[in-house]
Parts: sequence; C-alpha cells; structure tokens
Amino acid sequence: MAQIHRREDDSEIMYYNDPEVPFYVNDNSRLSMFPNREMLAHWHEDVEYIHVREGKMAYHVNGVEIPLGAGQAVLINARQLHHAQATSGEDCVYLAVLFRPEILSNNIALRSNYIDPVISAHIPYLLLEESHPLCACLDEAARLHREKATAFELRVLSQLNQMWALFFQLVQQESNAGPPPRSDPDVAVQKQMADYIYRNYPRKLTLGQIAQAGGVCKSKCCQIFKKYFRKTPGEFLMAYRLEAAAHLLRTTGQSVTEIAYACGFNSPSYFTEAFRREHGYPPRRFRRQASGEK
Repeated sequence: MAQIHRREDDSEIMYYNDPEVPFYVNDNSRLSMFPNREMLAHWHEDVEYIHVREGKMAYHVNGVEIPLGAGQAVLINARQLHHAQATSGEDCVYLAVLFRPEILSNNIALRSNYIDPVISAHIPYLLLEESHPLCACLDEAARLHREKATAFELRVLSQLNQMWALFFQLVQQESNAGPPPRSDPDVAVQKQMADYIYRNYPRKLTLGQIAQAGGVCKSKCCQIFKKYFRKTPGEFLMAYRLEAAAHLLRTTGQSVTEIAYACGFNSPSYFTEAFRREHGYPPRRFRRQASGEK
C-alpha cells in the first residue's frame, strides 16, 4: 500500500529539486497550496529558510508563534517541530530554501567543529529582517539555483557555507552569553504522539491510544496537541489522513475507494465529504487538477 514517505524516526523526507543534491528551493511558494492556507506540522533533518515576499503568516516552531510579514524571514534549525498558516484573508507568498547540513562538508573535523555544534545548539530558530547577512546569502543561493548558470551548484554551496559561518558565530555568541534555556519536555512527548499517528493512521485510533504513545493522560494529550498543533488529536489525525490521501491522489493510480480505505476512512462517501470540506472540491476533481487535466 502506497503511503506518505517518512524516515524510520518519522521525520519528513524532503523531495529535492535534484535527488542527488540535498538542496531545495521554491521562490514562489504559496500558503494557498495547502488546505485552509495552513501547512501541517512536521519536522525534518533539513535546515529551513522562509522569506515572506507578500502577505503575512504565523510560523510556529516548537509551539512558539512567530508573526512574519513581507520582508521578514525565519531560519529553522534541523529537527524542529514547525508549521505555518496565513493570518489574513489574503494569500502569503514566500521563498522556501531547505538543505541538509551534511552538504556543507564531508570532512569529519569540520563537521565536528562547525556543523554539529549548530545542529545540537538550543537555538530552534532565528527571526531575521531581509537586510540581515544570513538572508543575503540564502536569497543569493536561491537566485543562483533559479538561473542555473555553469557550475551553479558550487556557487550555491559557497553561499550556504558563508551563511553557515554566520550562523555558527551567532551560536557561539549565544553560548558565551550563558547557559541555554531548558527545553520543553512536552515537545518530545508531542513528537512521540505524532509519530504514533504517522505510523498508524490507516487504523482506527482512539484518544487513549494516542495519549498512551506519549505516556500521558487523555487530558494532557489534548492540551499538548492544542499547544503545538492548534488542533485536537482527532483533528490532527483527520488532517493527516487527508494529507496522505491527497498525496496518493497525486502520485498513484489507486481508485478513490482504495485510497479512502488505505487512509483510515471507513467509507468512500465519508472520505469524499471530508475531502471536499478540506480542499473545497472532491477527490476526483483534485486528481484531475493535480495532473493538469481540465
């Protein structure tokens, strides 16, 4: 049965522009691409950069809301729980750049001295204005990638290394300023409960099972989901099932009925109704539009 691809630890797998180069750029990303202009919470091994071009969004990292408007950006460290949603009636257009830190160096000493300390630092994100040197490096990397001149990959890598040197300096400054703040233990609990949903969404799941996966009571489970995902566990489960269904509609030839059952819906009619509520039109129309048909 085809499913959303995830790693063994249930972090999201990125689909890069070139599968051989762990770097992704989309300089015309829009929140309108997501149901209700809201991307579902996720995490991955990649460092992520979001630079808002038009409109506004609320970006959430480990339960912290970061308002972003045009001209502002956020840099998210690896393996942080994050999602975004539009905060006005208008669409939000943004540049998205993601890359695996391992692309920067295969040298063990360099990775140990400069890459690993940043990834493991207690700095989940940086809020930036577009005039910041970090933004200049990442915006330039995106431009080079878009224009694809000769040896552009090497030029992109040069910009990423410059950006990482600046990031490393900021981490060092934070480290010298005092002990890091205590991490919120609920973040790890939330990941465990989300992991359980990712692994078992095709099955019938109860609130008790989801709570047990995080080692908390039902009430605490609901509190944590509201805190980090702005959803109840049931709403998150439904949203993930619909995300999985949309993925299968785009990438497989499975029938709507097969997809409904594969994603945990107990009837095709209920699936169609839920999908229409979320996307604004039924699964078959979604598939036609995704394939470019009219």
